[in-house]
Amino acid sequence: MSNGAGFDGRVAIVTGGAGGIGLAVGRRLAAAGARVVLVDMRRDAVSEAAASLGQRATAIQADVSSAADVEGLVARTLER
Repeated sequence: MSNGAGFDGRVAIVTGGAGGIGLAVGRRLAAAGARVVLVDMRRDAVSEAAASLGQRATAIQADVSSAADVEGLVARTLER
């Protein structure tokens, strides 16, 4: 993922995005040109993580084990 050609104009939803592997994946995707939606149950942590990635990232608090939360995060992502 060294250049943005493969991810320009694409949106990636990254679960566990507040830290660790999720944040690392989000960082790489943003650097490669993707708009990134970081998802995590920890509102403050995911907001800070998204802010660290700049304008290419958005934070959404959600529990991906909840169908309603997943539907909501997909709907919010499509609205952007």
